[in-house]
Amino acid sequence: MKIVIDNHNILSIQYPEINETKEYCYNLDWFEFCDFNKWIIVYHKKQFKIIHLRDLWDKMWVFMVWQKDEELENIELNLESVEHALKLFSWFDEDTGHKYYFLAKYSENKVDILNDNLKKLWSKVVVDKTEKWFCIENKDTNEDEVIYDPINFLFGLRLVYGDLNIKNNDLKSIKIQIPLFSWFQENEELIDECINSLTDNSIFFKKNIQKVKDGIVYQLTSSDFELLEIFAKLYQSIEKWLKISKVDELETVKLQLIEFIKTNDKIPSNWKEEVLKELENWIIKILVNK
Repeated sequence: MKIVIDNHNILSIQYPEINETKEYCYNLDWFEFCDFNKWIIVYHKKQFKIIHLRDLWDKMWVFMVWQKDEELENIELNLESVEHALKLFSWFDEDTGHKYYFLAKYSENKVDILNDNLKKLWSKVVVDKTEKWFCIENKDTNEDEVIYDPINFLFGLRLVYGDLNIKNNDLKSIKIQIPLFSWFQENEELIDECINSLTDNSIFFKKNIQKVKDGIVYQLTSSDFELLEIFAKLYQSIEKWLKISKVDELETVKLQLIEFIKTNDKIPSNWKEEVLKELENWIIKILVNK
């Protein structure tokens, strides 16, 4: 018997005598997984507990542990990738013989704010109102650019199609809602690729597809503290936040979890030292069973 960070990165206890003939599947926040029964450490009703996976109930916290990604910690603003997000929708003008980019179903009262934010980011892209759409004026940009950085691309989508949940100068979460209509629904695959690449690096979004009359609304939400920290950093030339309270909250839970593992006599000693070292140096994320 030993305490481990399992193949799903979940803090658990391997116990050979548990019957492993049936898999149990769960959807925890943004994470779906199936596994055989095992012991896991959870937090429920202000207490840490050791339970069987099969006994996981609503509102219980499950702990996921990830190694820190230095590249994410050092990420910088990449304007090419941000601007690529503004060019999600394109069309061919038969009168001029040129391709142009536009913002889909965009509100006029948002355009001035968007242009002001782009200017503060030192972008040369400008959004202009035309007879058909709010179009992107392409200044010194390459029509064939690729997405260099998924985070900056999603940051750009947030600038255009999203909102920030800020309370008392505290960044709580982000939301992005992208209208994908007609043949532009194929952009869902492009956004999925970005989300999946970030998931592989422990940055998580919750995806929801809302069907509407002429297509779908692709909605993304996230309160992932790593993402909030990165977005706050990329956004700092526009606005600065005094705090991201989720970071402090998770650090408090992390210290309490480490103490629980050190002092609880039901935690096996095998591999305990190694796991404690990983908990101290790695990142902990909380999954909530809905």
